[in-house]
Amino acid sequence: MVEKLFEYIEQYESIVIARHKNPDLDAYGSQFGLYYALKAQYPHKNFYIVGDSNSLNYFGDFHVIPIELRNKSLVIILDTVAKQMLDQVDYLNYDTLVLVDHHRNDPDIDHDLYIRDTNASSTAEMVAEMLLNQNIDINLDSAKALYMGILGDTGRFRFNSTTSKTFLIASKLLESGINIQEIHDLVYLESFEDKKIKSVFFESVELTKKHVAYRKNTKEFLDKYNLNAHYVSRGLIGQMAGIKEIPIWVNFTYDPEEDHIKCELRSRDYEVLKVAKKYGGGGHLLACGCSVDTWDQTDLILKDLDKLLEEEEK
Repeated sequence: MVEKLFEYIEQYESIVIARHKNPDLDAYGSQFGLYYALKAQYPHKNFYIVGDSNSLNYFGDFHVIPIELRNKSLVIILDTVAKQMLDQVDYLNYDTLVLVDHHRNDPDIDHDLYIRDTNASSTAEMVAEMLLNQNIDINLDSAKALYMGILGDTGRFRFNSTTSKTFLIASKLLESGINIQEIHDLVYLESFEDKKIKSVFFESVELTKKHVAYRKNTKEFLDKYNLNAHYVSRGLIGQMAGIKEIPIWVNFTYDPEEDHIKCELRSRDYEVLKVAKKYGGGGHLLACGCSVDTWDQTDLILKDLDKLLEEEEK
């Protein structure tokens, strides 16, 4: 299937590279990593990167292109296969559509080719492996982006999704000359104010009867500290991780732009994905998410997670 993707790339003069909304490091990294490598390999072709931006954009700017151009282009969507994670224009306007993802969701998008590897740590790892196997040079910019994507989705190589292949591919990226200290500082150095916010956040973490840790981040909380919903949802959930007594942790955050509540679910050992899917979400077995409309629904999610723990104890 990878060979078919590169047949498409050879065939088209214009290639659009997209990914999901509210991008994380893997979405950005796989997108820019593929873009920089293909742009250097095929200088006569026109490559476009599209999408929204947020505080995790350490990568670059995006193109704004007309519908007419999309309609005659090869469109490659990375790191999702779900409509709710995408802008409509990305999955409705294309000549040929290719999906590349490592999540466990089944596509609800019409497509021409689907490249899937649920054993990969990240979509960035998949992209790097594809480029290496096709003998396409991974230049410095591409390697830096791909390494950052892998770094983000493996939690700095700490999550169970990290494999020997992950380290092998990371070592190949290091051969390009990337500066990993510079990358780690760029992504993980924090301001004094950020540390203070994390302290405020953790002070209000609550526990269910089965020790599921959770926090409900309201509009009032976001406004009081002038915080972005995406940063709070994705950037602060880790404050509940690594605690012996907590097997599952959940972060609920109201998003004023979307007018819904983002739900991020995490666990060390329990498959919380089944709960996320019940509410229309998806992701990985131990790290996933969904969106709901009311705070009452977040209480139902907590009940389902307690039930999951109860069933596992039997």
